[in-house]
Amino acid sequence: MVALVAATGCTLVNASPAAAYTPAYTFADVADWDADGHQDVVARDSSGRLWLYAGESKRGYSSQGRVQIGNGWGSYTFAGIADWDHDGHQDIIARDSSGRLWLYPGESKRSYSSQPRVQIGNGWGSYTFGDVADWDHDGHQDIVARDSSGKLWLYPGESTRGYSSESRVRIGNGWGGYKIAGISDWDHDGDQDIIARDSNGKLWLYPGESKRGYSSASRVRIGNGWGAYTFAGVEDWDHDGHQDIVARDGTGRLWLYLGQSKRGPSGAGRVQIGNGW
Repeated sequence: MVALVAATGCTLVNASPAAAYTPAYTFADVADWDADGHQDVVARDSSGRLWLYAGESKRGYSSQGRVQIGNGWGSYTFAGIADWDHDGHQDIIARDSSGRLWLYPGESKRSYSSQPRVQIGNGWGSYTFGDVADWDHDGHQDIVARDSSGKLWLYPGESTRGYSSESRVRIGNGWGGYKIAGISDWDHDGDQDIIARDSNGKLWLYPGESKRGYSSASRVRIGNGWGAYTFAGVEDWDHDGHQDIVARDGTGRLWLYLGQSKRGPSGAGRVQIGNGW
């Protein structure tokens, strides 16, 4: 079933959350977990079970059933999903309650992974994660995270199952009031970008420049009224060549916000792709 909504795009999005609604899931990220060519949603339920919701690269509900891929995830905070060790499989990066950072290697399958977790960091307790992506375009996945004072940092990866020897690099200031939706090449210029919501519900594009340092490109507003939404991730969900935003509203409905690979509001509209989230 496909529920099309008026073409509000990424600019006129207003939803009033239901007072009694309690979110059922915490999103890990959107990624092609099972390597079937379709983007998927990976999320944790309130019991700490980890689920794969397989996508079908379409603008509507997926007919694929959910699959449990983990247990005991209740105490973890997700950084993102990417092929961290460069073995061709998507992996989960997550922090435990003691501030240790872990790599959970995937195996591109719809079931539990047999690979053991590997510790890749310490002292991450005070950070808020942005996403995991190849920010500096060196072929290795990186972590982008904000510290408690609002500074934004790049932690360069080395495609290894272990600690990185690369030093962190500051790439921004004043990020304390922002919630990062995800990192992707939103404007299709070859550089990874940050999509983030400010405290007033405005959605911004922060264009990247594939470097280890501050970007000189100006931010661009791409939406309003996003205060009620929880982001799942930013990926090309419908496989049309444009990056999209997947987000949950205040009543548990899951929406696809279609991108158009431009530095400005999208006029492509939103599509409901789920309920009960």
